[in-house]
Amino acid sequence: MAKDSERLARNSRITLEVCCGVKPGETVVIVSGKKSLACPDPETYALYAEALARAAVDLGAHPVILDLREFIAGPAFKEGRILEPVSQALKAADVVIRTMDDISYGHMVRRDENDDEFLTATARWVAFQSNGVEKWNITAEEVAATRTRTERLIELLSAGKSVRVTSPAGTDFTFSPEPPARHTPILGIVPLYGEVAISPKQGSENGTIVVDGPTQQQVRTQDELDREPLRIEVADGTVTGYTGDAEQVERLKAFIASGTPPAETIDEVGIPTARTLDNDTYWWTDGTHHLERVHIALGNNADRTNIVHGARHMDGEVNTPSVSIDGQVILKDAKFVGPMADA
Repeated sequence: MAKDSERLARNSRITLEVCCGVKPGETVVIVSGKKSLACPDPETYALYAEALARAAVDLGAHPVILDLREFIAGPAFKEGRILEPVSQALKAADVVIRTMDDISYGHMVRRDENDDEFLTATARWVAFQSNGVEKWNITAEEVAATRTRTERLIELLSAGKSVRVTSPAGTDFTFSPEPPARHTPILGIVPLYGEVAISPKQGSENGTIVVDGPTQQQVRTQDELDREPLRIEVADGTVTGYTGDAEQVERLKAFIASGTPPAETIDEVGIPTARTLDNDTYWWTDGTHHLERVHIALGNNADRTNIVHGARHMDGEVNTPSVSIDGQVILKDAKFVGPMADA
């Protein structure tokens, strides 16, 4: 137990110091509750918020834990009501850390939950991966490297004209990263995760996507990965056909039809940049966002000016990918190489 306590304290401090840049004298609001979907045990969950608060004190900052459990249980939350005192408290803080996954920042400040500000952590509002914190084996150096790697990948994409994604299962997919494509640094899910989320130049996407990992939206679940993969054909940015396990294909059809407009275009190509493999064990949702994969998302995001995700959005995981930019390989069998090798 002592070892777990030491690791919990160390990992909490790394999160605040490296991911959030907490400085002496700053105010830190830790948004908490009774439990989270990732950590359903109330006693363990409470330890996480307390450890973050203690780490803030150790760094010379001024923390407060904002407990919203009663608000979530009440009718106002269910009605979508915004509590102005909560909203103002968050806006006044230097750093905001959300340990909960059953309430979004959008519920608190009347903003789109998919707004890039929450995904990029540009305002130092982050989502804490509150699952197994006392078990993670991380270092400040490897967590800091995620930002460096993310920034380097964005530089390469910004100078490129064509990106190709391939995989052993048969993915062979190309797109243009040129403007108005966007390359969004996903640094707001801390401390284990990092990604460059690419919104390709619309209409430039062509080829075959073989989803042999899981998807979001319960189309291909992580307990069904022994089934035939989904094979999705794309031409000029639009899905033209798909094959695979019959049941999963029917779910894919239903997902595409559920959007207005239909979710049949390429929302995103996500390249994870973290290499803290505890992420894959403690990622709390649907088995997606593993670090040695690339996810390619179908959706209906026609407006790419301020959000990565469309109203309907489904990541599909491609296992053991390779990625090249203008013919130069940057990811080979899920390992960074070439100009990304030392990033």
